[in-house]
Amino acid sequence: MLKHIYLRIINVEKSLKKININNKLDSNLKHSKFKDNLYEQIYKNKKKNFSERDINNYHQIENENTLLEKCTKTCHNYNSHTFINLSNNRNDKIGNILNMGNVESVESVENAKNAKNVENVENAKNVEKCEEVLLTQLDQNVDLKKRQCTDMNKLKIQSKMDELNIILNYSSIQVIKSLNVKHNYINCKEYFMSLSLICNQLAIYNYKNPNFWKILSIKLIDILKIKNIYKTFCIRWLALILNSFGRVHFLNKTFMKSSAIYIQNYKVEDMHSFDISQIVNSYSKLNYIDYNLFKYFEKIIYNKINELSYQSISNICNAYSKLNPNDTKIYNILINKIKKNIDKFNEQELANILSAYSKLNIKDFDLFNKSLEYIFHKFYNFKPIEIVMITNAYSKCNINNKTMVSYLLSYMKKYYNLFEPPELAIIANACANWNIREYKIFDIIKKGIIKKEHMLENGNVAMLLHAYGKLLIRDEYFILNIIKKKKHIISYLDSRNLTLFYVSIIKLNIDIPIEIYNNLKLNISKKLHTFTDLALVSICYSSMFYMYFDIKLISSILFLLNKRKASSRSFAHQIHVSLFVLQSIYDFYNFSFKFIICLNALLTRAYHYISQKNYYDINKSAIQKRIYPFIPKKKNITIQSEVAIGPFVVDFLLLSNDFHQYQIEKFKSIK
Repeated sequence: MLKHIYLRIINVEKSLKKININNKLDSNLKHSKFKDNLYEQIYKNKKKNFSERDINNYHQIENENTLLEKCTKTCHNYNSHTFINLSNNRNDKIGNILNMGNVESVESVENAKNAKNVENVENAKNVEKCEEVLLTQLDQNVDLKKRQCTDMNKLKIQSKMDELNIILNYSSIQVIKSLNVKHNYINCKEYFMSLSLICNQLAIYNYKNPNFWKILSIKLIDILKIKNIYKTFCIRWLALILNSFGRVHFLNKTFMKSSAIYIQNYKVEDMHSFDISQIVNSYSKLNYIDYNLFKYFEKIIYNKINELSYQSISNICNAYSKLNPNDTKIYNILINKIKKNIDKFNEQELANILSAYSKLNIKDFDLFNKSLEYIFHKFYNFKPIEIVMITNAYSKCNINNKTMVSYLLSYMKKYYNLFEPPELAIIANACANWNIREYKIFDIIKKGIIKKEHMLENGNVAMLLHAYGKLLIRDEYFILNIIKKKKHIISYLDSRNLTLFYVSIIKLNIDIPIEIYNNLKLNISKKLHTFTDLALVSICYSSMFYMYFDIKLISSILFLLNKRKASSRSFAHQIHVSLFVLQSIYDFYNFSFKFIICLNALLTRAYHYISQKNYYDINKSAIQKRIYPFIPKKKNITIQSEVAIGPFVVDFLLLSNDFHQYQIEKFKSIK
């Protein structure tokens, strides 16, 4: 019974494809060719006086079994015909055009050349104008006809789609009914084959009824527990069913666990490499990684590496990139086969492979360099999402290629409307990683996001701000607009994205609304213990900018850093600058003893790195040397040579003492 249902789905699918093919072969194309030939005869062969018979044999009209009737009327005066109001009868219309085009135009033009009077010359010009009007009118009629045909085709397609939806719903009901009968009646190879094929078709047409997939998964859990079920339920059909769940993004963890156990108890010799790639791909799509199952497959993959198809290699690379990031053994084994056969992978497969290797931080420059030639050769064959994956992969590995940037810009100009905002945010982040301030690319990014800014996800907003902040592209109106419209996401950002959001705004020196800034500080304070040491130091360092200086937030961060005994080269530089600013602004004797001990401990750890030979962050910057002579002497500011102070710190130091005193009084109880 399920087999017949599957065949019905396939028949409707074929009908849909047939309609689409017929659309491309409709008679409007024939008429378009006729119009082009007519245009060529009127405008390029005016001097050739060919016969009506030749014309009628040369041109064809839309109806397949009808030829153009011979023109019996000649026109001696073009004003005697109403060319603008063309007849609805297609033969009359084309006859009028042919008569005008081959009698009127030829005679008028030749008379204009032979006669020297001005009237004939003007007459010829008028004929040419009339011809242009006629061709325009013909275009309009063709467009009308096309629209009518398109509407009819749309109705046919809609009718077939309605029929398909009915069959899909009917199929889902019948599948559930069949699973409710006793297992003895369905325990056969043909049943499970039909079941898997129907599930695959439902997934292809995006049938996302959660009740169906939930009931199906529950029923399959019971089936997988039947003794000796492996004799009839082969791994190929289970792989297809799992892939269907992956396509519709429906996750039942219990079903996935049961499937993993069933697979590991299956005979290895009956497993095909394609089935393995399908299974790991389905687990990857659902972001559910069964570590034991993947390690079990890993051993089989080693033994069957020569049997792996190029699609299977791509699926395996993509799936295993979500496993343990430190476990790269399988990638080291696959890489030789990938390098030798780069030109054998299609665009999507290569994009998946490069993305997987970059996720695991496997910087095999030989692989990435060999891939470039293939990428450039087929650059415009890639889909936008694949271009984004490749761009992101190269930026993660910090492989900067000017030709790739040039190709990327050209591709984005051509297909800018096909990119989604999350993809544009990733491209912006890639440019930031490369440290490439390509304004033309960012103009396209801006244009694409303004139209669809509601599609930006939480992480995308932080990523976008990070790119603009790192490259110092200060498009204030665009950035403020994004921040104001997406301010509600701040509460949902994790510590990493909060850091990017906060630090980027300060780098760009944009005066954001106070309520947004307060919400940022509130969420940072709430999630303070989830931040990494480097993120905390970055927030503290950025907060030295006078517009965002908050001693309460800074003191909380410093206490936490000291408690964690934070220490690193990057930490040393940033914490040293932060403490220097505090020392320049405040009298340390006004701080509590506990806070002074905290500052001393942090400074001691910072100097541990600074005192080392060839420490890279202690040289006086060129900016410091230039601005030092202009600092007013009355401010009593000493810029130490070992602190690379940025311009925003200098702005902070040059503020009035009243402002500093106000800040001290405001947060006195906290210190």
